[in-house]
Amino acid sequence: MFPQEPRSKVDFNKNIQRPWLRSIIDLAVIPVSMRKLHIIWVGVLSLVLAGCNRQAYNSLPRSITVVPPWFSNYPSFANSYGFKNLGTGYTPSTLFLSDNLADGGDVVAVALNGQVVLDNQRLHTPDNEPPHPLVLALKEGANQIDIACRQDPDGLGCTLQAEVSNTTAGQGITTINEDYIPEGKFASFVVEYKPAK
Repeated sequence: MFPQEPRSKVDFNKNIQRPWLRSIIDLAVIPVSMRKLHIIWVGVLSLVLAGCNRQAYNSLPRSITVVPPWFSNYPSFANSYGFKNLGTGYTPSTLFLSDNLADGGDVVAVALNGQVVLDNQRLHTPDNEPPHPLVLALKEGANQIDIACRQDPDGLGCTLQAEVSNTTAGQGITTINEDYIPEGKFASFVVEYKPAK
């Protein structure tokens, strides 16, 4: 007697009398077809990428690393009133200003590297109003920020919260003057700009 030829999978499935067993065998066949499809797509992708020149490859989107702000190591000014120096990898960056203690009606002016960029701005606590955004075009290295206390109705002095952020308020790094800035005086600190690579 001659050996019988092996049955194909289709014939085998047709001869199964139990439907549940047939379902299990059908499920076992699906991953094989998915693997074949995966191999085909990998092959197509390889051919497409092999056909790309260096210029096309370099133009593909890359992930972006965002450098968060930091506390700068520049020496503090004698009139810092407790403000810490800040650093950022981006220009322009935003300096968000708000009143730090009670919403007492503090009015301030701000100078960047000796140029007034904000004058007679009333600040509020973050609970009452969003911080005031001030966009800063920074030069590389140390940038001097001077904040003058123009008016302080309660007479104690201005209390400020200054935050440098590359995105939105609350996403940056914050410094607070530890000592009141007397009316008519100004506090200074550095915002260091070191370009992100």
